[in-house]
Amino acid sequence: MNRLTVLLVDDHDGFLNAAMRHFRNVGWLEVVGRAMNGLEAISQTEQLKPSVVLMDLAMPEMGGLQATRLIKAQTAPPYIVIASHFDDAEHREHAARAGADAFISKLNYVQEVMPILARLAGERGHV
Repeated sequence: MNRLTVLLVDDHDGFLNAAMRHFRNVGWLEVVGRAMNGLEAISQTEQLKPSVVLMDLAMPEMGGLQATRLIKAQTAPPYIVIASHFDDAEHREHAARAGADAFISKLNYVQEVMPILARLAGERGHV
């Protein structure tokens, strides 16, 4: 597997910490940064150039959809996965229209995100 760099974006420390604990045990994945809202996500993406951004949908200051639109407008944007508790067709459609590459439910976060990350690491290496 090729190494994948990831930026975690969520406004809940508990969620970020749980994701970090899981990802720490994955040898081919490196969490290069954390952001608490969309504004921080845009800044961190520009600075860190992660392969993948795991983005919460609903956050203060700027949500995941607006941040996704702006990040996807950057040169060589990362693969963006939107994660939300609001897992329905409408939210999935909004995420796709914003430019998200994938949408997962926070209720099954690890089970849904790991196959996506493994596929990216296996197929493309550094996305």
